[in-house]
Amino acid sequence: MLKIADDVTFQPLGQGLETVILSLNSGVLYSCNDTTAAFLFAIDGQLSLARIIDKLLDKFDVSRAKLTSDIQSIANKLLSEKLIEEVIEN
Repeated sequence: MLKIADDVTFQPLGQGLETVILSLNSGVLYSCNDTTAAFLFAIDGQLSLARIIDKLLDKFDVSRAKLTSDIQSIANKLLSEKLIEEVIEN
């Protein structure tokens, strides 16, 4: 399960415009595409990556394999940048 890091915020800039991610600790501002934005909005700290992909399949006209590959790549990049983090279950 994944969640947005505590020091991160993201916001669409307007209808049809890009979404930006801000790391409050570093002050770095990232812009993201529609797939990344949809992924960020789907992260709630309770859904597994597989369930997030299931949720996003309705939004994109791609195969499950392509979406899975894309989302895994996005998740790995955001994890490496410390913009999202894994939820540790107790």
